[in-house]
Amino acid sequence: MTRRRRPCPARHACLLALAFALVSGPVQGVAADEGPVASKARSPTVDAAVTRGLAWLAAAQQPDGSWGSGPFRGSVAVTAQVMLAIASAGDTPASGRHADALTRGVEYLLACAAPDGLIAGNEQAAHGPMYGHAFATTVLAELYGETDVDDRVAEVLVAARGLIDRTQNNEGGWRYQPIRADADLSVTVGVLVALRALHASGYEVDATTVERAAAFIAGLQNPDGGFRYRATPGPGGSPRTAAALFGLLVAGRADEPLLAAGRAWLDAHPLSLDAADGYALYGLCYEAAARWQRHAGDPGWNAWHQEVAGRLLAAQRGDGAWQDPSGDEYGTAAAVMVLCMPRGLAPLFQPESFRPDSFEPGALEPASGSPGPRPEPRP
Repeated sequence: MTRRRRPCPARHACLLALAFALVSGPVQGVAADEGPVASKARSPTVDAAVTRGLAWLAAAQQPDGSWGSGPFRGSVAVTAQVMLAIASAGDTPASGRHADALTRGVEYLLACAAPDGLIAGNEQAAHGPMYGHAFATTVLAELYGETDVDDRVAEVLVAARGLIDRTQNNEGGWRYQPIRADADLSVTVGVLVALRALHASGYEVDATTVERAAAFIAGLQNPDGGFRYRATPGPGGSPRTAAALFGLLVAGRADEPLLAAGRAWLDAHPLSLDAADGYALYGLCYEAAARWQRHAGDPGWNAWHQEVAGRLLAAQRGDGAWQDPSGDEYGTAAAVMVLCMPRGLAPLFQPESFRPDSFEPGALEPASGSPGPRPEPRP
């Protein structure tokens, strides 16, 4: 994979989603284009499953460049998730088998960007546009430096970052709508991931914004270690606990007792691919990403992802897709991202967190302007 104009090669962007692959057969050397933390083994079975999944996704792209079907047709959130999956396999708009699909996806996201900074399509099935805004910001920041329309991408990212700053509520979080109102864990984690992606691509991010968001998430931990959905009392849940752990890690929180309690709770309440609440692949993405952040390549990671990969392979349909309540496009993208993680090709998954001292207090003001010259854009 060729990275043409990556602004900050040492501090790449991060994604909302995740990782791992089945390690089987003899150990093979890491390909020359793989990342510095790539797995030391590759499974031909997993690679074949990824190829089939990507082929299904490419065929499922809509004429306007989006992904999504049924109530999710035209969803920015689903489109961005698919694009992140394709990027995690090593493609960019500049190179790779699915470069054209990514280029068309970028154009769709840019067309969905409003003057006020909000990136939104048909997001009614997600209760509002902030999920999609966070995911779209993440993938555009990840692909910045790899498109032929970087100036347009930069303009959209600066405005998108400004909207994030303007809509953070008094608790430090965000929810479905781009207004200063209530907040929940899942949208706030998605926004934190977008802020890390922006920061890693060279854009200034306000340290106070990140710190307040991380504090909001930390405050949602129950005494038993699990994380609830909102500030009001409620039970812990496996998908949201996995999301909380990843969000805290990418925000640079080093609260080891807090993180350890969350990991212990998640170990005692493992995610199931047939979970009744319909958030199985969503949660698995975050759990894999959180585990990879802390334990990339160690024996515990290898044993964990080997077991999960086996379950994912068994769940793949004959046509190459994975089923999910949010649409098969989303489910297939999530599964592909999990299986591709150990390749180390996606900058967004590198085990590297925010450095609090590298943020700029007040950097999100104003919310417009030039991203500045590459290779170190600091808009």
